[in-house]
This record gives sequence, C-alpha cells and structure tokens, in this order.
Amino acid sequence: MQVLIDTKNNICFIIDGGCGEGTTALINYLKRNGIKKVYLAISHAHYDHDYGILQIIRDNYFTVVKLYCYDPKTLESGLRNNKGSTEVKSDISYLNKIISEAKGKGASVQYLKHGDKITLGDIKFYVYRNQPSRVENDDTEGWSYVNDGSLCFYFYEWGYWTSGDGPEKIYDFIKKVGAKVKFFKVPHHGNNCTASQANGLKSSGANYCWYNDLEPNGVGTTDFTAYGARRCKQAGITVFESVGDINFVVCNGKFIIYKSGKQYSYSVSYKGENTLKTTGLIDVVRGVFMNKYSSNNARMTRLLDAGYDPIVVQNRVNLMYNVAKQIIDGKLNFGKNEERIKNLDAKFGKGYGQLIQDEINSLLNAKSKKW
Repeated sequence: MQVLIDTKNNICFIIDGGCGEGTTALINYLKRNGIKKVYLAISHAHYDHDYGILQIIRDNYFTVVKLYCYDPKTLESGLRNNKGSTEVKSDISYLNKIISEAKGKGASVQYLKHGDKITLGDIKFYVYRNQPSRVENDDTEGWSYVNDGSLCFYFYEWGYWTSGDGPEKIYDFIKKVGAKVKFFKVPHHGNNCTASQANGLKSSGANYCWYNDLEPNGVGTTDFTAYGARRCKQAGITVFESVGDINFVVCNGKFIIYKSGKQYSYSVSYKGENTLKTTGLIDVVRGVFMNKYSSNNARMTRLLDAGYDPIVVQNRVNLMYNVAKQIIDGKLNFGKNEERIKNLDAKFGKGYGQLIQDEINSLLNAKSKKW
C-alpha cells in the first residue's frame, strides 16, 4: 500500500490497501491525521491488494472521490483455460463488488488503460500495463496471470515507478515504454527481479528500490519473497524493506527518501511549489526537544504529517543542540543569565534563547541552575 499526499491541493491518493493488520494501520493513519477525502487505486484484483480499498469504501468516515482500476472484463481471457478459471473468476467477481460499492457511495470510477496520463494536483503519473494474453498451462490457479497484469504507475516528474505484483520482467517493460526510473518498487514482494533485470535497471540509472518484506526484521521471509531484493543489492541498488515506514518527499527539485533515521536523495526535474513549512519553526523545534515527535524515522513521519520540512527542522534542532554544548564547553560566550537569552534571541530568533538555555540545563542535569 502507498499513500501519496499533495498538501497544497489537499489530495490524498492511495494505491492498494493491503489486508489484515496493514489495512488497520492504514485506516488508523488516515483518521489520526484527519484525512477524509481520498482517491483510491487498485493495481490488480488480488485480495491482499484490494481488500483494504473495500474497507475504506465501506467506512463512513471517508469520502471516496474516485476509484481507479482496470476494467474487470479485461481479465476474462484468463477464463479460457480451465486450470486458471476458478481463481480468476473469483478475482473478477470481487473486483466487480468493490466497483459496485464504490459507485453506491457516490464515487466515480475510471478504468485505467495502458498509456493513460492522470493528473491529481501535483500528483502526476502515466499508467502502463502488460496483461498476459491467457493463463499459462502450468499456472493451476491463475495467480501469475493476474499478478503480471498489474497496473504500473510511473510518476514521471519524480522518476518513481511502482506497481502491484507485476510485470514479470520489470526492466524489459520499463525500457519498452521509455520510462526514466531512479526509484522503483520490486514487484511481487521482491520476486520479479532476476539478476539480468536488476543489472538492467542499475545500468539505466535506477539507484533505489523497495519491496514488501512481509515479516518484521525479515523473520519468516522466504527465498521467493526476498529473491529480487538480493538481486538488486548485488547490482548495487540501495534496497529499502517495507518494515516500518518508508517516506518519500518531493520538495524543491529533490526526491528525498527517509528510512530508519537515514536520508537519501536525488535531483528531480519536478519544480512544484514547496508546500512544507520552512520558517517560523520555534514551536516545532521546541517540540522535538520535548520528544513530542518521537525520534528517527517516526520523527520524520510525524513532522511530515504536521506539514513541516523535516530536513529544515532537524538542521535547526542540531544547531541548537550544538550551540548549547559549545556554551557548556566554553567555546561560545553569549553572556550570562538574562543577557545570554537576549543575545541568543538576537542571533537565532525570538524564543531560541530560552530553548537553548533549557537545553543547557537539561544537559547539565541542573535545570534550576543559573548561568
């Protein structure tokens, strides 16, 4: 599941909704952050991708503006072969149910086709699809037929490519459609990326990827799910496992990735308006010192949710901490007592003097001591 938020235009776009605990976490996240109006997309008709979408549609908290998916009829070629018919028929039926309930709640439905271009505020992407013509003879349940026909979403201004569980040969397909990819999701929980596909992606300029590691810390991850991730690592691509949050921010011509407290970025052509707060940060900086926003990756997430640029905030936090340390070590001198606070305010902005003084006291474990 993926949540893309355009804060300037108040648009929330959700690709797939997971199932089980993942769906619960997604819905709680949206409600916790007051997100009610949503645009939904289903990459392909498999339960672990579309179940959560149905739960959002059924939850009266949400207003579903639009549902994007492919036309269920396009899966009917999978019914030609008896060996795949039962599962594919069930997939078609469930997708039709979701579409019907979405329309019943007032949402419009758009069937996406190969080559479609969609614009939702600052969220812009092409849609590509490589649906197999039929269920292969050795595919007794039709799983790969539906997986490989997943809708692929290419956010061309960011160099970001994502899909559900397909296509089978991701590099070959990306090359075929002429996409310029820097960051991508490995399809099918990490399986659909052989060494040749990974090497092709790396040589074409892809430096980062992520995949669905379904178990915390990799426990229980099978060779099947982790295969593609290992091939990408071997090709020199930085791999992010989706244990915990992975945050992507597009801001001021940079695509920034946050994972486990670390930051990765690359330049993008996107020159959209900066919608994250970068000034008047005293309250949020003070909140960081008081642990209001937690730490590491959780801090990044909460700062983004609050509308702040986490890079700017963290840089300011680091500066205040270093100033406090240098005053203690005698490397900086801003005077004493009220004079110090006044001088610090003059140097860094109103309110920062008291914040730094509080941090000095905290570091010395003597909050009542005057300096």
